[in-house]
Amino acid sequence: MTDTDADTTATPAPAAATAKRRRAPTKRVKERPLTENDWVEAAIDILVEENVRGIQLHKLCTVLGVTKGSFYWHFKKRSDLLAAMLQTWRSRMTLNVIQNITRTGPHGMDRLRRLLILPRRPKSQAFAAIESSIRDWARRVEMPRKAIWEVDQIRMSFFEQIFRDHGFDEDEARKRSYIAYCAMMGDSVLHKTLGDQVDEAAYVDKVVELLTAPLAPPGTQP
Repeated sequence: MTDTDADTTATPAPAAATAKRRRAPTKRVKERPLTENDWVEAAIDILVEENVRGIQLHKLCTVLGVTKGSFYWHFKKRSDLLAAMLQTWRSRMTLNVIQNITRTGPHGMDRLRRLLILPRRPKSQAFAAIESSIRDWARRVEMPRKAIWEVDQIRMSFFEQIFRDHGFDEDEARKRSYIAYCAMMGDSVLHKTLGDQVDEAAYVDKVVELLTAPLAPPGTQP
């Protein structure tokens, strides 16, 4: 989930991507010591380029041009850095998006449309690469698995509230929120290879149409 239009850097999106992040290497400036965020950003770059096993202190020090003492100024151990990475991902790619969409005014189905279009925003491929790397990491390790579960719950709840505001009861809103989230996450994977087969606006219109279709009256045959 990634709201790049508002420069909040969130996508979900969730999902596989092959693009590498394009960020200028962090360089230590004498007048500006490295911050915790510098270490987190460097670690995220390595996660995407390689995998979590590549995030090693000596490699980070080489990338950032500092000694180990700088690391220990911010973190007690490697797992603290990994936890900070996950928290940054959670805030940047979920909480900030929800906050921005809520704050900037769109309501109802306008919010749904804005969420569905996130995987197709210019910077979303890079953010999807981060998400894909974290989900791959979570297949083997509990810490990222827990973080992903929490993020998915938050995203689903936001979708669900949109459908409840539209008039669906709790059970129906939950079902439709899951389908909406699946559509967004699936599109983040497929639109690079298949997206040109369906116009972007037509895709969003059709998904919204299907997700907001009224329930059939009781006893009506499908």
